[in-house]
Amino acid sequence: MVTAEVSFSKEELIANLTPQNPLLLFGVSWADYEKISEEFGESNSFHITFNKGLLTIMPVTEIHELLISLIERFMTIISLVQGKNIVPTGKATMRSKRHNIAAEPDASYFIKKAANHHIKNYVPDEIELVPDIVVEIDVHHPSDDKFEIYSEFGVPEFWQYDDEKLKIFKLQENARYKEIERSEQLPVLTSAILTEFLNRGLNEEQFKVLTDFQNWLQENE
Repeated sequence: MVTAEVSFSKEELIANLTPQNPLLLFGVSWADYEKISEEFGESNSFHITFNKGLLTIMPVTEIHELLISLIERFMTIISLVQGKNIVPTGKATMRSKRHNIAAEPDASYFIKKAANHHIKNYVPDEIELVPDIVVEIDVHHPSDDKFEIYSEFGVPEFWQYDDEKLKIFKLQENARYKEIERSEQLPVLTSAILTEFLNRGLNEEQFKVLTDFQNWLQENE
């Protein structure tokens, strides 16, 4: 992993940044985090995580984006087939200045709380309503450090794709995540089904994978 002194120049920050070597900045203040976050702006090429002074900048790759795109399309199909209101919020920044944490999930969704969510065109310093599901795709670098952050936010369900398997975790009363086989937010989905279709999406034509997913969903409503 690469470490560096805090710098607010985007070019300096990403000079040695690779998918295998995310940039770690230690001892970063909240004000420094905000400046760096502003410097990177809304770029889809990097994800920024901040946890009590430790800031991580992670680049993304095409395979990473392909997997996220597949999940987004699966969610759209579920919404249409089941007539369910699913609000996608992508990698919208989640912040809590009070807890000194911030994250940009690879994807996030409001499902059970969809009716209570209001789309914003700004990033509040204190998150007002946490997504029902956050998703992290681990292709080059593990997202295990996100468990603590999403637990502090109180995210009910965390999906983590790692080592060709998508795992589903539920937040427990003890503020720890426990792996479960079936999603509680979207009970039609299991870890095995998501894993199967995601892995197929890496090797087969997208149209066929999405068609097969829709057919499976209609048969298992």
